[in-house]
Amino acid sequence: MPCRGLHSIPAGPVEFPDITTVYVMCGEKITVMVDAGVSNSIADFSFLDKLDYIVLTHLHIDHIGLLPELLQVYKAKILVKNGFKKYLTTDEGIKKLNETAEKVLGDLYYIYGGLEKKLDQDKVIEVEGNEEFDLGGYKMKLIYTPGHARHHISVQIDDFLFTGDSAGAYFNGVVIPTTPPVIDYKMYIESLKKQIELKPKVVGFAHGGLVSPKIMEEHLKQMLSEGEIQINVDIGGIAGEVLRKQIEVNLRGLRESKKSI
Repeated sequence: MPCRGLHSIPAGPVEFPDITTVYVMCGEKITVMVDAGVSNSIADFSFLDKLDYIVLTHLHIDHIGLLPELLQVYKAKILVKNGFKKYLTTDEGIKKLNETAEKVLGDLYYIYGGLEKKLDQDKVIEVEGNEEFDLGGYKMKLIYTPGHARHHISVQIDDFLFTGDSAGAYFNGVVIPTTPPVIDYKMYIESLKKQIELKPKVVGFAHGGLVSPKIMEEHLKQMLSEGEIQINVDIGGIAGEVLRKQIEVNLRGLRESKKSI
């Protein structure tokens, strides 16, 4: 039976699958996936009868890890911000992605896993970040949202907005900045404001799942608040330790970015 509508799939590491969410929108003509999880994931995509595009919100390893596996099964094209295709299709680019991730993430790099091999040149298409697509019953628009990364793109499909890491994370009722080193604080704030102004009905975080758009407004207030942001969330067990380490990385990046203002 053909896939239809919106699907959210846990695509984090086995220690904490729900730390990362991948989204799939199945239109009548085109099926699109937003991001591709971590390589050390056991995400199940067997419900998909086809996959036409994978939109990468950005090129951090927890959003691209399953690309080689997905491309073995589906004839999908990868959409990435222009100027950054080389990081997926060359040995030098893959090495740079993995080395940077290991430096920033520390132990988390080995929990998530790196990108294991380069992709074929003809599989990756560069985009500006303003393109529109007719999926068949749904309209998709790409939106350039730098700050978390220079190459960050968000994806709007009708009333849904998939923000990647440009608008925060959300676990156990707590908003968490998605601000690992090295972010651009001012651009992050501008991209967050831009997405709030879109007035989506539902927001899909890469880390935290589907949330109310009010969470973005709460995150903006959090980011603009004076003093150092404190995050207190404990989900327990190995998953809690993974989340704690990721929060430490994000808050370190936020502190460093504010010093440069």
